[in-house]
Amino acid sequence: MRWLKTEYILKGVYLGLVLFAALQAAATPYPDSWSALLWANLAGLAGLLVAMAAAGFAKLREGYAVKGRLPAFVFFLLLESPVLIYAGIIGGTLVGALVSLREGMGQTLVVLLGSGAVLGVAFGALRQVRQKTLRLLLILALSVAVAALLLTLFGNADFWQDEFKQLRDSLLDPKVALDSTVFGVQLLLGIPFFYMLTFAGQEEESEIEIGAMCATFAVAVPMLFGEQGSFHEDAAYRAVGARILGYFVPLMIYFWYTLRILPGLRVLKHSFRGFSHARVGRFGRALQSFRRALELDPKNQMARNGFWNVHCQLDLNEVASDPQMLALVDVNLSMERAGTLLNNGKPPPAQLQEARRLLELVLRINPGLRPCADYWESVAHTHCHEFDDAEAKLNTLLDPNHYGANNVARQMVLLPGWQMALTTLAELRRRVGEPQLAQPGRRMDAIGAVERQLLVQGDDPNAWGLKRMLYADLTEADYDAWAGAGNVASHFDHSYVQELGLALISDDARWQRGTEFLRLAARGLPANATGLYVQIAKAYQRNGDDAGALHYFNLARRAGQSMGVKNLSEPEQITYFATVKFLGETALFHGNVDDAIENFNLYTENERSGLETLRTLADLYEKKGEAVNALRINDHALIYNPRDRDLLERKDRYYYSVTPDQVRSNLELFKTGFDVDYCVRKAKTILDGRYEDPEWMNVATHLTQLARVVMPENLAAKVLEARTCLRTGDRDRSLALLEEVRAAKDKAANSGEEQEAWYVANQLLADLYLETSRADQALLCLTDFRESSRSGARTLYKMGQAYEQLGDRAKAMKCYENVTAYEGNPLVYEAREAMSRMKSAV
Repeated sequence: MRWLKTEYILKGVYLGLVLFAALQAAATPYPDSWSALLWANLAGLAGLLVAMAAAGFAKLREGYAVKGRLPAFVFFLLLESPVLIYAGIIGGTLVGALVSLREGMGQTLVVLLGSGAVLGVAFGALRQVRQKTLRLLLILALSVAVAALLLTLFGNADFWQDEFKQLRDSLLDPKVALDSTVFGVQLLLGIPFFYMLTFAGQEEESEIEIGAMCATFAVAVPMLFGEQGSFHEDAAYRAVGARILGYFVPLMIYFWYTLRILPGLRVLKHSFRGFSHARVGRFGRALQSFRRALELDPKNQMARNGFWNVHCQLDLNEVASDPQMLALVDVNLSMERAGTLLNNGKPPPAQLQEARRLLELVLRINPGLRPCADYWESVAHTHCHEFDDAEAKLNTLLDPNHYGANNVARQMVLLPGWQMALTTLAELRRRVGEPQLAQPGRRMDAIGAVERQLLVQGDDPNAWGLKRMLYADLTEADYDAWAGAGNVASHFDHSYVQELGLALISDDARWQRGTEFLRLAARGLPANATGLYVQIAKAYQRNGDDAGALHYFNLARRAGQSMGVKNLSEPEQITYFATVKFLGETALFHGNVDDAIENFNLYTENERSGLETLRTLADLYEKKGEAVNALRINDHALIYNPRDRDLLERKDRYYYSVTPDQVRSNLELFKTGFDVDYCVRKAKTILDGRYEDPEWMNVATHLTQLARVVMPENLAAKVLEARTCLRTGDRDRSLALLEEVRAAKDKAANSGEEQEAWYVANQLLADLYLETSRADQALLCLTDFRESSRSGARTLYKMGQAYEQLGDRAKAMKCYENVTAYEGNPLVYEAREAMSRMKSAV
């Protein structure tokens, strides 16, 4: 980093020195101006030549040799002697400028050298900007600003002449007229020397240098071809040409060079350095140079070849004892180079020797790559017909227990290892491939290698050829030996074995092989497993094995349940429901009630299962003695057809069969599916009809109790139960129930049916109170019942009785009198008789 900053400061100083030389020569009267120009440039050239000579002498002493390649040697000296080159060019140019130094220009020299140093610091700062586009734009902006400033100070540009007049006068005597031609020529002559500094620099060339050269060009051209220049007489033509050459051409050069030329030039410089160091045995520096070249362009063949050649020349003992050298060696490229040498047909002995040397180097640096080395060594042994050695290496590689099945280095070469063992030579197939495949798990290991390759390159023809070979003879035993019984293997193409199975399942001679493939497919394709197991089951059916078919139909059902029916595709759902229906019908045919119930229940999840499925289920539950489930299913069926006579008959039967305790035990199940209205309605029909038989009272009581289990606070059910108690002689129970209903007046107000039950409770309760001489409470009940639309002569008659029991003869007479207004009512006669009785008593 320190040298990087120094380089840019020196480059800035040189630019300041070139500008000073241009000013001094342009300010010198003709013809001495051209002499001053020659002095500065010849001195710079002489300094460069002296520096090159000194560098050459030093390199020859270090062991470098020309060997008839003088241009290449000169090129190398420029690259490897940055300090001497910088000292020669800058020192020579400075001497030339001092030789012809004009009076009063010393201060200008100091100012320009200092300004150049500051500019160099700015260059170094821009070099650190990592974002390329931003860096390009910032360098361009700085170059344009510097060019505009120089044209303003010393050219005819009028950008800010008034603002910078004082600065110009401080640098140059205002009375001196500048020769713009000499000025422009000196700037142009400085560009090659500046590029020499850039080329010889230890650090990589960047966009900054070409930006500085383009800025220099943009200043020089307008000075040469402007109004003061001497290359054309037409001022207008000169002005247009100066703008085109000075503004647009440097801009195009800047972007063309930075985007197209500079990247390749960087790689070339590093590669050339690497070759030069390698020739004199400085392998460490050679590796550094080639590594950097490959970092810039990984596909550069010249750099790759040079890098490989250096690896082949390394002394393995020396490398092993030198940590710095170990860090520079690229084992991946070395392994790749060895593979390239061995895979190129039958390599000559020299290539075999080079490949083996590279493999030895790789293992010295990274022993963990031994599996890769084993493979390439087996290739080398095969080329030499050393089959015993090739067999040993391949067996070691293909054995997953040796390096571990998940060893990364092994997996890198496992596929080519299997290809070599199975497809290259019949001798290797006999010695290695077939014995290896015969061992448990090896075929699946090979399949895993194939599938990993096809994930990366799906159209690899060699991998596909090996895949067809390996899958063709695959068995479930191979699969289980690798994945474990019931487990799913990774890196396995279950869709491919599905295709193989479907192709064979209809073949009468090979259908069992097809079922084996489909079983493997079902393990890895759970979304398709239902259909696959059905395919297997049908194959067993076609071949007369009903027990086997039933087994696989059950597996199909299980697969659908495991996946979740809603998660299945539509075709798979259709297959699943057809399967459970078939299983249900089969179980029903064989009298297996439990299995039939299980499968028909699953079939009801199908929206197309229909009414008959529910009827069948209800019948099955009835046969099994599960009245609760029969009732539940039958009620569900009645949703589809409420008038079905058979279902209605079943409903009467099931509701009478189920006990309150059973309903209570399944309360969660019945909270939304139990028909309380049916119980209430049926019990009311019995109590309101002419059903005097005690058995009917039992039915009514049973139904009301069921209703009250599900809805304990249902007022209508309570009233009906109270009525059944009255009919059966349990008056105390009836009284208690009716009092509960009367106390729930607020609840009765929320529903017409419940309100009607509340009024009935008051009517019945009044009768019970009158029977027990509780006329005051009976009167309260009757008063409330008067609000009912059902109240009439009987209510008035009962109220008369209550008043009579209470001794209120006037109100009693009033009530009886009101009863007589109901002409034709049987109670009219009883009311008249009561009135007569009360009058005679007086």
